[in-house]
Amino acid sequence: MSLYFPMFVDLTQKNILFVGAGKIALRRLVSIYDFAGSVTVVAPEAVPGIEQLADEGCIEFHCRRFGEEDLAGTDIAIIATGHAGTDARIADMCRRRGILVNVAGDSSLCDFYFPGIVRDDPVVVGVTACGEDHKLAAETAAKIREMMGQLDAD
Repeated sequence: MSLYFPMFVDLTQKNILFVGAGKIALRRLVSIYDFAGSVTVVAPEAVPGIEQLADEGCIEFHCRRFGEEDLAGTDIAIIATGHAGTDARIADMCRRRGILVNVAGDSSLCDFYFPGIVRDDPVVVGVTACGEDHKLAAETAAKIREMMGQLDAD
């Protein structure tokens, strides 16, 4: 297991591309949206939550298959097509262009992981188990939320 350095990054000037628009993509999109500058989603179909964000003008959604030209101007890519071969192929395209990539379902293809996020402005806490134990990370994040709630009550 590799250890990943927890680094907080300003994403307000970054272009984030999601390839895939299912439940996992929506979860990741919701967790990164408040931090991101520009979010584009490319997929032949989308879950209602992604369609709603597009309808509200919060994200750009292209209802079509991914093409290599979609990587132009991308700083970070989140790949969640649900097809292992497609995910690996797109991750390779990203790496060749120096684009940081996260691939849902295959931690070996990830340059970074999505942390469990605990937020009580201005405090932001990120929790990860290095992609090895999502349940442990979620439980730890829940304990931190509980602790922060107790601090607010003081």
